[in-house]
Amino acid sequence: MNTEYIFYTVGIIFALAAVLYFTWEYLFSLARFFKIIVLLALTGFFWFMANHLRERNI
Repeated sequence: MNTEYIFYTVGIIFALAAVLYFTWEYLFSLARFFKIIVLLALTGFFWFMANHLRERNI
């Protein structure tokens, strides 16, 4: 395994951890109404992407 792949993997893990941490802190301070809106929007996005990928047979 190349050294650059190890550094890319560690960098991606740290980037995902930072995004998840700040997302958790931000969503924790939001009201329940906004959390429901975000959840519904995310569900709609995943539904749209699943249909799009199914049509393309991916």
